[in-house]
Amino acid sequence: MNLDWGQIVTHMIGFLITVLLLKKYAWGSLLGMLEARRQKIASSFQEIEETRNEVDCLKAKYDKELEQIEDLRRANIQEAAKQANELAAEIREEARKDTVTLREKAMEDIERDIDKANAALRDQIVDTVIIATEKVIHERLDAEKHGQLIEAFINEAKVK
Repeated sequence: MNLDWGQIVTHMIGFLITVLLLKKYAWGSLLGMLEARRQKIASSFQEIEETRNEVDCLKAKYDKELEQIEDLRRANIQEAAKQANELAAEIREEARKDTVTLREKAMEDIERDIDKANAALRDQIVDTVIIATEKVIHERLDAEKHGQLIEAFINEAKVK
């Protein structure tokens, strides 16, 4: 095999001219497109990272808000329970006061009934004493003697 050095050199020169032309006109724009693509991909990754950071911040913010809402809910429940306990205490106190009032009224009614019964008993005793006295004395007493005998009998009955 015979090498044709002239043809090899011509191919080398043509290859070098092609490389130089590509470098001058195409290589720069090709590298520029590749660099632009690299920067675009890097900026996309940067935007994704920033968005992820924003999402993490928002998630933390919402978690904090949820925690505050939960704390507020607990506080509202505790306040409602406190109000319910206070209301129950008020109802118990009112019921106790009503019971005391009813007991006092019942005692007054009982005392009044006892006084009425004592008055009725006294009237019956007076009538009985008058009848007994009339039978013993066999005569009818006048109003003044009646009053004196009744007063004396009542006074004796109180002493005993």
